[in-house]
Amino acid sequence: MQEITEQLGGGQFTGGGGSPLVKWPNPEEEWAMPGSGHIDAYGPGGWSPFMLGATTYLYDVEPGGGGFVFWPRSHDSTHKYFLQYPEQIDGSFYDIKDWGWHVLSDLSPDGPREFIGAAGDVVLWHAFLCHTGSANVKDVPRFGIFARYSHKEREEIKYEIPEDLWKYWVI
Repeated sequence: MQEITEQLGGGQFTGGGGSPLVKWPNPEEEWAMPGSGHIDAYGPGGWSPFMLGATTYLYDVEPGGGGFVFWPRSHDSTHKYFLQYPEQIDGSFYDIKDWGWHVLSDLSPDGPREFIGAAGDVVLWHAFLCHTGSANVKDVPRFGIFARYSHKEREEIKYEIPEDLWKYWVI
């Protein structure tokens, strides 16, 4: 992962680590595609902008097995949202009456998709990609490792919404 991150960020991305994520099974639950996703960096600890996320499956994940759900190309629509409302990048959208994560998910040109895969499969995602977890209706837990990489100058650029979504990437 470090080599991939080095290549994508031209040596400017830092972090990673990796937090294990377990989605415990609940076979009695009925699986349904989540209605909306979210973007990370706006948790209880405050605003922590980053560039690249990675989810790695440690075991095979079948459909309905608690997989990562994402909205393809939503990083583009989320980017357009923040270009239109740059003052909200700090998370102040939370203060807007009736604002919810569906706002960003609904802007996505495609509906949600479940990332299913084999042990060792990795999904790399831009920080603006709408995503969420899903129910695990199988009999086995879903184990994954989740990592985030920020730009080395994240404090200097955190209020910037560049016209080019990939400005700080090497791709």
